[in-house]
Amino acid sequence: MAYDIDPEGPAEEVITCESARAAGAADGRNQALHQVFITDPTFQPPFVIRISAYFDSRQGRLLIKRAEALGRIEREAQTSSVALTKRVNEVQAISGAVNPDILALGKAGGDSAGPWGEVRPLTVEEADQERLEKRLREYNAEIETRVGSLYTASNNWLQCWASFQEKARLTLAEANALVACYKDGLLNTHQHAEEIARRWRPQEFTLRDDWFADPAAQLQIAIPRGVRDSTNQAWDKWLDLWHDDQHPHSLESGDSYHGR
Repeated sequence: MAYDIDPEGPAEEVITCESARAAGAADGRNQALHQVFITDPTFQPPFVIRISAYFDSRQGRLLIKRAEALGRIEREAQTSSVALTKRVNEVQAISGAVNPDILALGKAGGDSAGPWGEVRPLTVEEADQERLEKRLREYNAEIETRVGSLYTASNNWLQCWASFQEKARLTLAEANALVACYKDGLLNTHQHAEEIARRWRPQEFTLRDDWFADPAAQLQIAIPRGVRDSTNQAWDKWLDLWHDDQHPHSLESGDSYHGR
């Protein structure tokens, strides 16, 4: 397996378990390093330091990418919440201006032919009512889309968090695997392999504290209760329009949200 040591560089350096083992074997044959592994159990050879730098850079980049991805979900939720409230208020206002009788009259007149086969043109008032009805259909469709996206925003946020957690876990496993390959090569060639195996402790990598934050608690900060409450209030207000005399739907659709 190959791992990129310098993912930010113009030409990524690639290191494999085989090359890590070869580097360990070379250090095992290096006379200048023969005693240091025994006298200093915490000694970290240059190759292990390279892996450490790679790992630190990689998990730092993952944290940045996670923040960007989560931020997009958070901003979209905030924007949708504001837009949803605005649209519901507009639907309420338009619904109050819709006159079902005039709208029905216009539809009936527009569908019927005169004595010479001509279609009766809509009156100004009937045309206005049709425009209002069309706007209602568009706004209602937008409301349902925004409500759907807002109700899934929390799940999307948590799934995004979990996805980056897995990437961080794999990055950690890769770094530790490379060190293990290095140590294997070192023990294969060093003349005091048994003593090194007992005494030398190569660096063991760990994830930063940022990776251990409670996602549920972070979600409450990212998508605050105010956004969720605003969504619920707008949705309830929209549903209430279906239970009074201001039905925010088109006469053609026949749709109803009673019972939702």
